[in-house]
Formats: sequence, structure tokens, C-alpha cells
Amino acid sequence: MTTTVRGGTSGLDTDVDEALNLKVYQTVPGYPAAGGFYTVAGKSGAAAIAAALAADTSLMSARLSTGSTRKAYITRVRVQMNVLTIGAAGGVPSVLGLQKFTTATPTGGTARTAHRLGGTKGTASDITDIRDNNAALTVTSVVFADEIAWSNTPISGVNSAPLEWIFEPVAPVELSAGDGVVLRTRQVGPATATWFFSYTMHWFER
Repeated sequence: MTTTVRGGTSGLDTDVDEALNLKVYQTVPGYPAAGGFYTVAGKSGAAAIAAALAADTSLMSARLSTGSTRKAYITRVRVQMNVLTIGAAGGVPSVLGLQKFTTATPTGGTARTAHRLGGTKGTASDITDIRDNNAALTVTSVVFADEIAWSNTPISGVNSAPLEWIFEPVAPVELSAGDGVVLRTRQVGPATATWFFSYTMHWFER
């Protein structure tokens, strides 16, 4: 049974069940005139991530334009890692960190373009600088914030299974003009292990 509750400050109707639980229906999201919903995908490239990769090596970065008049809200990041060469038994796995940064202008790597999920709705993304690399990005003169999330890579010992790392924050990660996020190694990688990675990132702007 559905009961419709009428009125409220918005003047809209709300459907509730017999226990007065709110009933929610899937529909098209409300797109702003400027902004919208976006996704991007990238990968490490044809070559594997090198063995003994240095700590604090940037693997992927995305930055909101310094001239943007809106904010970006990251809702989900998904990273997949696959082993090419297994690390030595008992070795310490590499650790990846997802961090916010400011003041930097990343260079190098492979540029990626944001995809607008509603092709005829909203506008193009203001995250216009997205890049990744199988070795390192150049990210200089940068202020890195504390880790938003951590993950161990599956490249130690006999562990050759793929790893899927999904970051879904309880509230979106907010970026202001000039802010960005970066995926970095946070300690030296195992001396013999090599691996590949791919990622997708979802966000909206308004």
C-alpha cells in the first residue's frame, strides 16, 4: 500500500508505505545548467609498472580547472591491479594512496578526457586535466593532503590474484578550483614484482 503525503515547504507530494517509510523511485537525475555527471577511465599502458618503483610516484591525477566557477564532487574511484611478475616470497607489497593536492600542474603521461554521462544535458566537465602513466607523472610544487584512502597492491610473495579496490566515500570528496586528486605509491615497490593497473572515476559538478 502506498500513501501520498501532500504539501510540505516544497509543495511536492511524497509517497510512503504503511509504516511511513519513504518510497524512492529510480529516475533521471536533475542536471544543472552548468555542470553534470561524469566518468573517466584510464590505465597504466602497454608496459607494466616497473619493479622497485620509488615511493611517492604519481600514477594518475585529475585536476579541476583553476578557472572553474563550480565545484566537483567525487563519488567513486575503482582501481584494478593485475600481477605480471610475482614478488619475492615474504616481500613487502607496495602501498597506494589516494590523496588530494593543490597548487600543482601535472605534466607527462597519457591525457584522458572526461565522459559526460548525460550527453545532451549540462555542460562539459571542468576537470580538464586528467592523466596517467605506467612509470610516473611529474607533479611538482605541490601540496599533498593526507590520504583519502589506502590500498596494498597484490604483488608480494605468491599472491598473484588480481585486486579490485573500490573507494566509495560516505560523502563526496569536494574539489574547488585548482584542487585535484592523485594516485601515488606510498612506499618503494617490491624489487622483483611488476604489475598493471586500470581505473575509473565518477563525479558530478555544480
